[in-house]
Amino acid sequence: MAKEKKESTYTILSKILKLKFYDELKDSGIELENIYRMTNLETGKENYLLVVNNKEIRFVTTYDFVCHFSNFIISNLKYYNIEYNELIKLPINQYTDDVAIEMKYKEIDCFRIKQHELLEKMITLKNAIKNDKSRNSTQIL
Repeated sequence: MAKEKKESTYTILSKILKLKFYDELKDSGIELENIYRMTNLETGKENYLLVVNNKEIRFVTTYDFVCHFSNFIISNLKYYNIEYNELIKLPINQYTDDVAIEMKYKEIDCFRIKQHELLEKMITLKNAIKNDKSRNSTQIL
């Protein structure tokens, strides 16, 4: 059920943004939980709310999403670096579950690698959108 939910939220998000990043998202530790479309009743303007890993990302444009999602990933990477360093400092004794610690190391490494790849893709996309905006604004002048 959770996998189906993640895939349907991703499908909706990719239709809105016209972006494909499922391969980088897969096994990254990032869970797309829900997506909402909200309308300002006064102005009629629409915006979106994405719930990801119990955090909210609000956006209107693809550029907004890429910026906020990049910040979210950077925050996650900082968290995983701290968690990894804490694992390294764990005292080893006869009661330590070496297998569980090793599994946690591998999980954190996998998440960091996948999220770093996703962050690189978001930064590239952000720069492409930015360059496209500046090209369009110079053409108008």
